Amino acid sequence: MLKWVEIDLKILAGNARAIKKALKPGVEFMAVVKADGYGHGAAAAGKTALENGAAGLGVLTADEGAALRESFPKAAIHLLAPSLPEEAPLIVKNRLIPTADSLEFIKALDKAAQKPVPYSLDIDLGLGRWGVKPAAAEAFLRGAEGFKKAGLFGLSAHLAYRPAQNMIEAEEKLSSFSALADKVRVAAPWLRAHAANSSIFCDFPHWQLDMVRVGNLMYGIYPTDVYKKKKQGPPLPGLGMPWRFYARIISVRDVKKGESLGYAAEFTAPRAMRLATIPAGYSDGLTMEPTENKIRITSGFRYWGIINGKKAFFTGRTGIAHTMLDVTDIPEAKPGTPVALHVRRTAANARIPRIYK
Repeated sequence: MLKWVEIDLKILAGNARAIKKALKPGVEFMAVVKADGYGHGAAAAGKTALENGAAGLGVLTADEGAALRESFPKAAIHLLAPSLPEEAPLIVKNRLIPTADSLEFIKALDKAAQKPVPYSLDIDLGLGRWGVKPAAAEAFLRGAEGFKKAGLFGLSAHLAYRPAQNMIEAEEKLSSFSALADKVRVAAPWLRAHAANSSIFCDFPHWQLDMVRVGNLMYGIYPTDVYKKKKQGPPLPGLGMPWRFYARIISVRDVKKGESLGYAAEFTAPRAMRLATIPAGYSDGLTMEPTENKIRITSGFRYWGIINGKKAFFTGRTGIAHTMLDVTDIPEAKPGTPVALHVRRTAANARIPRIYK
Protein backbone atom coordinates (compact mmCIF):
# COMPACT_ATOMS: atom_id res chain seq x y z
CA MET A 1 0.00 0.00 0.00
CA LEU A 2 1.53 3.32 -1.11
CA LYS A 3 -0.54 5.69 1.03
CA TRP A 4 -3.02 5.25 3.85
CA VAL A 5 -4.51 6.80 6.97
CA GLU A 6 -4.15 5.05 10.32
CA ILE A 7 -6.84 5.77 12.91
CA ASP A 8 -6.29 4.57 16.46
CA LEU A 9 -9.72 3.98 17.98
CA LYS A 10 -8.24 3.42 21.46
CA ILE A 11 -6.91 6.98 21.43
CA LEU A 12 -10.25 8.27 20.15
CA ALA A 13 -12.05 6.38 22.93
CA GLY A 14 -9.70 7.84 25.54
CA ASN A 15 -10.36 11.36 24.24
CA ALA A 16 -14.13 10.81 24.47
CA ARG A 17 -13.82 9.55 28.05
CA ALA A 18 -11.71 12.58 29.00
CA ILE A 19 -14.40 14.91 27.64
CA LYS A 20 -17.14 13.05 29.49
CA LYS A 21 -15.15 13.18 32.73
CA ALA A 22 -14.77 16.97 32.44
CA LEU A 23 -18.53 17.56 32.28
CA LYS A 24 -20.57 18.78 35.21
CA PRO A 25 -23.28 16.42 36.54
CA GLY A 26 -26.26 16.28 34.20
CA VAL A 27 -24.47 17.86 31.23
CA GLU A 28 -24.63 15.81 28.02
CA PHE A 29 -21.88 15.33 25.43
CA MET A 30 -22.76 15.61 21.74
CA ALA A 31 -19.94 14.12 19.65
CA VAL A 32 -19.64 16.12 16.43
CA VAL A 33 -18.97 13.79 13.48
CA LYS A 34 -19.63 16.19 10.59
CA ALA A 35 -17.45 16.03 7.46
CA ASP A 36 -17.20 12.24 7.81
CA GLY A 37 -16.06 12.50 11.39
CA TYR A 38 -13.40 15.12 10.55
CA GLY A 39 -11.90 12.56 8.17
CA HIS A 40 -11.88 9.74 10.72
CA GLY A 41 -15.04 8.10 9.37
CA ALA A 42 -18.37 9.24 10.81
CA ALA A 43 -19.62 5.74 11.65
CA ALA A 44 -16.38 4.62 13.35
CA ALA A 45 -15.97 7.89 15.25
CA GLY A 46 -19.64 7.92 16.22
CA LYS A 47 -19.61 4.35 17.50
CA THR A 48 -16.48 5.01 19.56
CA ALA A 49 -17.93 8.21 21.01
CA LEU A 50 -21.28 6.65 21.94
CA GLU A 51 -19.54 3.73 23.64
CA ASN A 52 -17.41 6.13 25.70
CA GLY A 53 -19.80 8.71 27.06
CA ALA A 54 -21.47 10.61 24.22
CA ALA A 55 -25.25 11.03 24.49
CA GLY A 56 -25.72 11.80 20.80
CA LEU A 57 -24.06 12.73 17.53
CA GLY A 58 -23.93 15.98 15.58
CA VAL A 59 -23.66 16.55 11.84
CA LEU A 60 -24.52 19.49 9.59
CA THR A 61 -26.93 18.27 6.94
CA ALA A 62 -29.96 16.02 6.61
CA ASP A 63 -28.09 13.87 4.09
CA GLU A 64 -25.26 13.32 6.60
CA GLY A 65 -27.80 12.47 9.27
CA ALA A 66 -29.70 10.03 7.07
CA ALA A 67 -26.49 8.20 6.15
CA LEU A 68 -25.51 7.99 9.82
CA ARG A 69 -28.93 6.67 10.86
CA GLU A 70 -28.20 3.42 9.01
CA SER A 71 -25.37 2.72 11.47
CA PHE A 72 -27.16 4.00 14.58
CA PRO A 73 -30.86 3.06 14.67
CA LYS A 74 -31.42 4.44 18.19
CA ALA A 75 -28.91 7.27 18.69
CA ALA A 76 -29.91 10.92 18.91
CA ILE A 77 -28.60 12.59 15.74
CA HIS A 78 -28.60 16.39 15.67
CA LEU A 79 -28.35 18.63 12.60
CA LEU A 80 -26.29 21.69 13.53
CA ALA A 81 -27.19 23.85 10.51
CA PRO A 82 -30.68 24.80 9.30
CA SER A 83 -32.33 22.57 6.72
CA LEU A 84 -34.62 23.53 3.85
CA PRO A 85 -38.39 22.96 4.13
CA GLU A 86 -38.24 20.34 1.37
CA GLU A 87 -35.87 18.27 3.53
CA ALA A 88 -38.48 17.88 6.27
CA PRO A 89 -39.74 14.43 5.06
CA LEU A 90 -36.17 13.07 5.06
CA ILE A 91 -35.60 14.46 8.56
CA VAL A 92 -38.82 12.95 9.90
CA LYS A 93 -38.20 9.59 8.22
CA ASN A 94 -34.74 9.30 9.81
CA ARG A 95 -35.79 10.71 13.21
CA LEU A 96 -33.23 13.51 13.12
CA ILE A 97 -33.25 16.54 15.42
CA PRO A 98 -32.94 19.55 13.11
CA THR A 99 -31.93 23.13 13.72
CA ALA A 100 -34.61 25.68 12.84
CA ASP A 101 -34.55 29.42 12.34
CA SER A 102 -37.69 29.95 10.26
CA LEU A 103 -41.39 29.30 10.79
CA GLU A 104 -41.56 28.09 7.20
CA PHE A 105 -39.29 25.16 8.06
CA ILE A 106 -41.14 24.35 11.29
CA LYS A 107 -44.41 24.35 9.35
CA ALA A 108 -42.93 21.88 6.83
CA LEU A 109 -41.60 19.71 9.68
CA ASP A 110 -45.02 19.70 11.33
CA LYS A 111 -46.72 18.77 8.07
CA ALA A 112 -44.31 15.90 7.36
CA ALA A 113 -44.67 14.37 10.84
CA GLN A 114 -47.14 11.72 11.92
CA LYS A 115 -46.22 12.10 15.60
CA PRO A 116 -44.31 14.66 17.72
CA VAL A 117 -40.89 15.62 16.29
CA PRO A 118 -38.25 17.76 18.08
CA TYR A 119 -36.18 20.64 16.78
CA SER A 120 -33.64 23.10 18.19
CA LEU A 121 -34.11 26.82 17.69
CA ASP A 122 -30.83 28.52 16.84
CA ILE A 123 -30.07 31.97 18.27
CA ASP A 124 -27.76 34.27 16.31
CA LEU A 125 -25.18 35.60 18.77
CA GLY A 126 -23.18 37.43 16.12
CA LEU A 127 -21.69 34.74 13.88
CA GLY A 128 -24.25 35.77 11.29
CA ARG A 129 -24.55 32.51 9.38
CA TRP A 130 -28.11 31.76 10.49
CA GLY A 131 -30.33 31.96 13.55
CA VAL A 132 -32.98 34.15 15.15
CA LYS A 133 -31.85 37.37 16.83
CA PRO A 134 -32.11 37.14 20.65
CA ALA A 135 -34.61 40.00 20.84
CA ALA A 136 -36.93 38.18 18.42
CA ALA A 137 -36.68 34.71 20.00
CA GLU A 138 -39.65 34.86 22.36
CA ALA A 139 -41.96 36.22 19.65
CA PHE A 140 -40.69 33.52 17.27
CA LEU A 141 -41.49 30.79 19.79
CA ARG A 142 -44.98 32.19 20.32
CA GLY A 143 -45.48 31.93 16.57
CA ALA A 144 -44.32 28.32 16.64
CA GLU A 145 -46.75 27.33 19.39
CA GLY A 146 -49.50 26.74 16.83
CA PHE A 147 -47.75 23.68 15.40
CA LYS A 148 -48.94 20.56 17.19
CA LYS A 149 -46.36 17.97 16.09
CA ALA A 150 -43.15 20.00 15.66
CA GLY A 151 -42.01 20.78 19.20
CA LEU A 152 -39.10 22.60 20.78
CA PHE A 153 -36.25 20.36 21.98
CA GLY A 154 -33.43 22.80 22.55
CA LEU A 155 -31.98 26.25 22.18
CA SER A 156 -28.65 26.42 20.36
CA ALA A 157 -26.12 29.12 19.55
CA HIS A 158 -22.82 29.40 17.67
CA LEU A 159 -20.51 32.16 18.85
CA ALA A 160 -18.12 34.24 16.76
CA TYR A 161 -15.42 33.51 19.33
CA ARG A 162 -11.72 33.64 18.55
CA PRO A 163 -9.65 32.39 21.48
CA ALA A 164 -8.09 35.16 23.57
CA GLN A 165 -9.29 37.93 21.22
CA ASN A 166 -12.88 38.58 22.31
CA MET A 167 -13.28 36.76 25.61
CA ILE A 168 -15.22 39.54 27.35
CA GLU A 169 -17.70 39.76 24.48
CA ALA A 170 -18.10 35.96 24.45
CA GLU A 171 -18.68 35.91 28.21
CA GLU A 172 -21.41 38.53 27.89
CA LYS A 173 -23.11 36.70 25.03
CA LEU A 174 -23.02 33.35 26.81
CA SER A 175 -24.54 34.98 29.87
CA SER A 176 -27.34 36.55 27.83
CA PHE A 177 -27.97 33.26 26.02
CA SER A 178 -28.25 31.44 29.34
CA ALA A 179 -30.71 34.07 30.60
CA LEU A 180 -32.82 33.62 27.46
CA ALA A 181 -32.82 29.85 27.95
CA ASP A 182 -34.03 30.33 31.54
CA LYS A 183 -36.94 32.44 30.28
CA VAL A 184 -37.93 29.83 27.72
CA ARG A 185 -37.72 27.07 30.36
CA VAL A 186 -40.64 28.61 32.20
CA ALA A 187 -42.89 27.24 29.45
CA ALA A 188 -40.56 24.42 28.32
CA PRO A 189 -38.82 22.94 31.39
CA TRP A 190 -37.39 20.08 29.30
CA LEU A 191 -35.33 22.52 27.19
CA ARG A 192 -31.70 21.58 26.40
CA ALA A 193 -29.54 24.68 25.87
CA HIS A 194 -26.20 24.28 24.12
CA ALA A 195 -23.62 26.78 22.91
CA ALA A 196 -20.25 25.26 23.83
CA ASN A 197 -18.09 23.92 21.04
CA SER A 198 -14.53 22.75 21.75
CA SER A 199 -13.05 26.23 22.20
CA ILE A 200 -15.90 27.46 24.43
CA PHE A 201 -15.69 24.22 26.41
CA CYS A 202 -11.98 24.84 27.08
CA ASP A 203 -12.03 28.58 27.76
CA PHE A 204 -15.46 28.94 29.42
CA PRO A 205 -16.02 25.66 31.29
CA HIS A 206 -18.65 27.35 33.46
CA TRP A 207 -20.88 27.69 30.37
CA GLN A 208 -21.37 24.02 29.63
CA LEU A 209 -25.13 24.61 30.02
CA ASP A 210 -27.13 21.43 29.33
CA MET A 211 -25.02 19.97 26.54
CA VAL A 212 -21.64 20.54 24.87
CA ARG A 213 -20.95 20.01 21.17
CA VAL A 214 -17.40 18.69 20.88
CA GLY A 215 -15.55 17.84 17.69
CA ASN A 216 -11.94 19.07 17.63
CA LEU A 217 -11.07 17.94 21.15
CA MET A 218 -12.38 14.45 20.50
CA TYR A 219 -9.94 14.19 17.60
CA GLY A 220 -7.02 15.41 19.68
CA ILE A 221 -7.01 19.00 18.42
CA TYR A 222 -6.82 21.88 20.90
CA PRO A 223 -8.56 24.83 19.15
CA THR A 224 -7.33 27.33 21.75
CA ASP A 225 -4.11 28.15 23.57
CA VAL A 226 -5.56 30.50 26.18
CA TYR A 227 -4.45 28.04 28.86
CA LYS A 228 -0.83 28.57 27.77
CA LYS A 229 -1.16 32.34 28.13
CA LYS A 230 -2.41 31.74 31.66
CA LYS A 231 0.61 29.48 32.22
CA GLN A 232 -1.64 26.54 32.93
CA GLY A 233 -1.77 23.01 31.66
CA PRO A 234 -4.35 22.01 29.02
CA PRO A 235 -7.95 21.89 30.30
CA LEU A 236 -8.21 18.25 29.19
CA PRO A 237 -4.76 16.73 29.73
CA GLY A 238 -3.73 13.54 28.00
CA LEU A 239 -5.63 13.89 24.73
CA GLY A 240 -4.01 11.95 21.90
CA MET A 241 -3.90 12.27 18.11
CA PRO A 242 -5.71 9.26 16.65
CA TRP A 243 -5.12 10.17 12.98
CA ARG A 244 -1.93 9.62 10.94
CA PHE A 245 -1.48 9.93 7.17
CA TYR A 246 1.37 7.99 5.56
CA ALA A 247 2.85 7.68 2.09
CA ARG A 248 5.77 5.47 1.07
CA ILE A 249 8.77 6.78 -0.83
CA ILE A 250 8.74 5.49 -4.41
CA SER A 251 11.99 7.04 -5.66
CA VAL A 252 15.24 8.52 -4.32
CA ARG A 253 17.79 10.38 -6.44
CA ASP A 254 20.82 12.65 -6.05
CA VAL A 255 20.86 16.11 -7.64
CA LYS A 256 23.74 18.53 -8.12
CA LYS A 257 23.95 22.10 -6.91
CA GLY A 258 22.36 24.36 -9.54
CA GLU A 259 20.29 21.56 -11.11
CA SER A 260 16.76 22.68 -12.04
CA LEU A 261 13.74 20.53 -11.26
CA GLY A 262 9.99 20.49 -11.66
CA TYR A 263 7.63 21.94 -14.25
CA ALA A 264 9.21 24.86 -16.07
CA ALA A 265 12.39 24.17 -14.03
CA GLU A 266 10.85 26.23 -11.23
CA PHE A 267 13.14 24.88 -8.50
CA THR A 268 16.93 25.11 -8.55
CA ALA A 269 18.89 23.04 -6.06
CA PRO A 270 20.83 25.42 -3.78
CA ARG A 271 23.27 22.63 -2.90
CA ALA A 272 23.94 19.00 -3.63
CA MET A 273 20.81 17.23 -2.42
CA ARG A 274 19.20 13.84 -2.05
CA LEU A 275 15.53 13.97 -2.97
CA ALA A 276 12.75 11.46 -2.40
CA THR A 277 9.39 11.31 -4.17
CA ILE A 278 6.17 10.21 -2.50
CA PRO A 279 2.88 9.41 -4.33
CA ALA A 280 0.84 12.06 -2.50
CA GLY A 281 -0.01 15.58 -3.60
CA TYR A 282 -2.60 18.29 -3.36
CA SER A 283 -5.38 15.97 -4.54
CA ASP A 284 -4.75 14.07 -1.30
CA GLY A 285 -4.97 17.20 0.84
CA LEU A 286 -1.34 18.40 0.82
CA THR A 287 -0.50 22.05 0.31
CA MET A 288 -0.43 23.67 -3.14
CA GLU A 289 2.03 26.31 -1.95
CA PRO A 290 5.40 26.09 -3.72
CA THR A 291 8.74 26.01 -1.97
CA GLU A 292 10.15 29.48 -2.52
CA ASN A 293 13.48 29.61 -4.31
CA LYS A 294 14.40 33.23 -3.78
CA ILE A 295 16.63 35.22 -1.46
CA ARG A 296 14.53 36.51 1.45
CA ILE A 297 15.11 38.30 4.73
CA THR A 298 13.53 35.42 6.68
CA SER A 299 13.54 31.69 6.04
CA GLY A 300 9.73 31.66 5.78
CA PHE A 301 7.60 28.57 6.35
CA ARG A 302 8.10 25.19 4.73
CA TYR A 303 5.96 22.07 4.89
CA TRP A 304 7.51 18.74 5.74
CA GLY A 305 6.98 15.04 6.29
CA ILE A 306 8.40 12.97 9.14
CA ILE A 307 10.76 10.01 8.62
CA ASN A 308 11.91 8.25 11.80
CA GLY A 309 11.23 11.44 13.78
CA LYS A 310 13.23 13.62 11.35
CA LYS A 311 11.81 16.42 9.21
CA ALA A 312 11.93 15.92 5.43
CA PHE A 313 11.05 19.31 3.90
CA PHE A 314 8.95 19.62 0.75
CA THR A 315 11.03 20.61 -2.27
CA GLY A 316 9.61 22.48 -5.24
CA ARG A 317 5.90 22.63 -5.95
CA THR A 318 3.59 19.89 -4.72
CA GLY A 319 1.95 18.16 -7.68
CA ILE A 320 -1.55 16.78 -7.94
CA ALA A 321 -0.35 13.30 -6.98
CA HIS A 322 3.38 13.57 -6.13
CA THR A 323 5.66 15.55 -3.82
CA MET A 324 9.45 15.72 -3.55
CA LEU A 325 11.13 15.75 -0.15
CA ASP A 326 14.64 16.72 0.90
CA VAL A 327 16.16 13.62 2.52
CA THR A 328 19.78 14.77 2.25
CA ASP A 329 20.27 14.35 5.99
CA ILE A 330 18.14 11.22 6.32
CA PRO A 331 20.37 8.47 4.93
CA GLU A 332 17.95 5.69 5.91
CA ALA A 333 15.27 7.05 3.55
CA LYS A 334 14.80 4.67 0.63
CA PRO A 335 12.04 3.40 -1.64
CA GLY A 336 9.37 1.85 0.56
CA THR A 337 10.12 3.99 3.62
CA PRO A 338 6.88 5.41 5.12
CA VAL A 339 6.60 9.18 5.56
CA ALA A 340 4.14 10.69 8.04
CA LEU A 341 2.46 13.76 6.54
CA HIS A 342 0.64 16.75 7.97
CA VAL A 343 -2.72 16.92 6.21
CA ARG A 344 -5.85 18.74 7.24
CA ARG A 345 -8.05 15.79 8.10
CA THR A 346 -11.22 17.09 6.48
CA ALA A 347 -9.25 17.84 3.31
CA ALA A 348 -7.71 14.38 3.02
CA ASN A 349 -8.92 12.51 -0.05
CA ALA A 350 -11.78 10.18 0.93
CA ARG A 351 -10.40 7.52 -1.43
CA ILE A 352 -7.28 7.08 0.72
CA PRO A 353 -7.73 3.80 2.64
CA ARG A 354 -8.52 4.18 6.35
CA ILE A 355 -6.96 1.53 8.56
CA TYR A 356 -8.48 1.27 12.05
CA LYS A 357 -6.31 0.10 14.92
